Amino acid sequence: MTAQRQPAIRKTHPAEELPERPTRIEQSTPAPTPAPARSVTPSVTGSDTDPAEGLSATHNTRIRPSIKARLRRGVDKLRYETGDRTISEASITDKALQEYLDKHGL
Repeated sequence: MTAQRQPAIRKTHPAEELPERPTRIEQSTPAPTPAPARSVTPSVTGSDTDPAEGLSATHNTRIRPSIKARLRRGVDKLRYETGDRTISEASITDKALQEYLDKHGL
């Protein structure tokens, strides 16, 4: 009695068995085009920010490790689903802080 095994050498690469990347999700209404900026990530420009204003190098803040891990997974997921490589931890953090400050009128 011998066990049924798969051959050790495969004819196809394991990456060929991965599912296809989902198609890019388009919005039904066109988004306003952001002003050009000289920042690290070009997608980080708000409607009320100076186009010459860039991102600071450090936030000098403390973030819980679990939140940092969620942020990294979120960035990876958004980059994969949209195919947009300009999305970064800094751009998401910047937008989240901007939304929070706008929401609270600061």
